[in-house]
Amino acid sequence: MKTFVTIALLVVGSAVVLCNPHDPEMRAYIEECNKEHNVSPKDFHDFIEGKLTTVPDNIKCSNQCLMMKQGIMDESGNFKPDVAKAKVKDDKLAAAVDECKGLSGSTPCETAFKITSCMLSKN
Repeated sequence: MKTFVTIALLVVGSAVVLCNPHDPEMRAYIEECNKEHNVSPKDFHDFIEGKLTTVPDNIKCSNQCLMMKQGIMDESGNFKPDVAKAKVKDDKLAAAVDECKGLSGSTPCETAFKITSCMLSKN
C-alpha cells in the first residue's frame, strides 16, 4: 500500500500527487503514459522510490504525459499551478506546488521531471 500511495504522490507526476490513488482514471493515465514512453512498472516504481541514480528521458516524458492528461501542464511544458492546486486536497501538497512551480528545464519533459522531483522531495 505504501508503494501505491507513493505512486499517487508522484504524479503531481507527477504526477500522481494531485489525484486520489484509487482513481481508476488516474491509474489508466499512468498505464497509458508509461506504455507510450516504454516505461516498465519496475522503472516507474524505482523512480518514485528514488532508486534511480540517473533518470532516463522516457521516464521524464512519461511524467510530462501524465501531467498533460491531468491538465496541469501543456505540450510546451508550461506548468499550471492553479489547476494543480485545485486538484490538491492537502495543504502540504498545495505548498509544495507553490515551491516547485517556477522550475523549468530545457525541454517540456525535463520541466515535468524537475517539478515532479521537487514535489517528491517535499513529501
